[in-house]
Amino acid sequence: MSRTSVTRRQVLAGLVAAPIALARPTDTVKARFEEVGKTVRMTLALPGLISARDADALKSIDSSFDTTLRYSLRLVEYGTRDLISSRIVVVKIRRDPWKKRYVVSRRSGGGGWSKRFFTKRAEAVAAATTLDRQVVGAVSQLERTGDGPYYYVEVLALRNPIDNPDGDDRKRGRGGARDLELFARLVDSMVGERARAEKKVHVRTNPFYLLP
Repeated sequence: MSRTSVTRRQVLAGLVAAPIALARPTDTVKARFEEVGKTVRMTLALPGLISARDADALKSIDSSFDTTLRYSLRLVEYGTRDLISSRIVVVKIRRDPWKKRYVVSRRSGGGGWSKRFFTKRAEAVAAATTLDRQVVGAVSQLERTGDGPYYYVEVLALRNPIDNPDGDDRKRGRGGARDLELFARLVDSMVGERARAEKKVHVRTNPFYLLP
């Protein structure tokens, strides 16, 4: 099995990893990893979250009401499944009927919202279903040996989730091990029958490692 190395400030395309066993993510997808400063960033497209053939999903976007996408990300050490870090990214997409354009709003973790505007729906959907250079962890959290250990990102993406759509856990308190524990419970509950949403995509990426 081939694995991907990540060098400083260099974008590298990953290779598909081995099949996933048991009730783990249903597919392995190709992602691109990049080391930028003190962070590791990932670019990953999940077009199946809003398919071009899903007439109801597209009609909902055009209705001017928000369609919410919630991405739960887990950076995991390959082979051990040890959780290194986690975060939730929330994206909202809708059509603005007054300005005749599409609005894609995004928030990562507890940060503020950023917005992008598009005239074409297909471009807005592509932006909403792509995690573009998304921070998945800190370089300091990973070992840099040139020969492993290897890491991957597990992604649970929900379209219009019924429970906690904005992924806002600030009312529960934040920090350290409690954050990881809460996140683990969230993912464990969502991967089963309790994952209530219009659409669910549960995947993991190709493995990668850092070069010295």
